[in-house]
Amino acid sequence: MDRKTGSILLLITAMIAWGSLYPVSKYIMTELNPLTLSFLRYFFGIIALTPFFIVEIQKKSDQIKAKDYLVFALTGFLGITIFAIFLFYGIKLSTASNGSIIANTQPLFTALLAPLLIHERINKFQILGLIIGFIGMLLVVTGGNFNNLSIGSSVLTGNLLLACAAVSMSIYSIFLKSSIRKFGGMIPTFLSMAAGTALLLLINIFSEGFISDLKVLARPSDLLLIVYLGCISTAFAYILFNNSLRYIDVIKASGFKFLIPVSGVGLSIIFLKERPSLFVYGGILLVFISVFFIQSSSKRGLVKK
Repeated sequence: MDRKTGSILLLITAMIAWGSLYPVSKYIMTELNPLTLSFLRYFFGIIALTPFFIVEIQKKSDQIKAKDYLVFALTGFLGITIFAIFLFYGIKLSTASNGSIIANTQPLFTALLAPLLIHERINKFQILGLIIGFIGMLLVVTGGNFNNLSIGSSVLTGNLLLACAAVSMSIYSIFLKSSIRKFGGMIPTFLSMAAGTALLLLINIFSEGFISDLKVLARPSDLLLIVYLGCISTAFAYILFNNSLRYIDVIKASGFKFLIPVSGVGLSIIFLKERPSLFVYGGILLVFISVFFIQSSSKRGLVKK
């Protein structure tokens, strides 16, 4: 097996691991506050990433300036703290299937926001992809029943929170782009995750019920699921994805992220017995078509910076 083939297998494994986040989170949030789960997920993720971070930081510690640490802290607040709150409350109010789909429309929002934030130009193929993607996401949000578009619908509220999570992560990725080019994937990921997790801990300390929620760690089955979320769906997935970038370019590797909804929906159907409607499946198809337009235009060199 050559290195490129091996990297593709790493990417597919990472996407399955990321996709499993949604049904597992939906299951465990029946007895755990989303805010507490957000903190515990990243806390165990940091523990798992620490040995790899120590190896990397020893190589580049003299290159990191004070302003870089500030950037890591700010991006961590946006891409970890804010993202986690939107994500887990969105999953709690919506469904795991919707969570795996809507929260992973990040490339659509990135294509929309990049021209505004870092002045990357957008072309007609990408605009068409965004329109198709918006229609697909609308079908996923409503399930084809536009009567759900009401203030009182908890599912709609959850879906909107998931969309906010996607926007938050898109902005995070855009702003962290230069740091990853400079220091590699591990150092910016670990330090931004550490900063975001520290803020999540602070928020939890002042939240009602945090200490009592930690009793979930005393139950072996729940502890195992939380460790799984932190170590496999977070740390392990990041390691696999970052390692694959050594042999596959970023555009192609990022395209694999759209396997996450497929994994999330499949696992939700198997373990949570969720049954998405045909409109939801149609929305998924449209999202994939939109990704084709966005990704293919990049491959053809139509994106100008």
